[in-house]
Amino acid sequence: MKNSILMILSLFAFMTVFNVQTANAQAKMEPWPGVTKKILTDNEKVNVAEVTFAPGAVADWHSHPQYSVYALTDVKMKTEVKDKEPVIVEMKAGQVGWSEAVMHKTTNVGKKPFTAIVTEIK
Repeated sequence: MKNSILMILSLFAFMTVFNVQTANAQAKMEPWPGVTKKILTDNEKVNVAEVTFAPGAVADWHSHPQYSVYALTDVKMKTEVKDKEPVIVEMKAGQVGWSEAVMHKTTNVGKKPFTAIVTEIK
């Protein structure tokens, strides 16, 4: 009987954690017009999001801790960092990029939408 109760409580705890992670995966927001951000997971160590930019969409000035970017589609974007020249970044689907902590502004300068997975290290 004691083992059955313990197993039921363990199952309940697992399902609660699973449901929280699933709920996070459903969270979609549009922080800027034409930019969609879907949180895939967010915990004490990382924040992982799928981000899609429509052509011409701009993610206005914002910051990231150190992070990686995995291109799901081809990417052509302009990245602006204060006191530096803007840079055009092009990535092919499947490529990965890395950045130290940064404050920047990002614009899709391509003719098609692009989607990337952004993993921020906390």
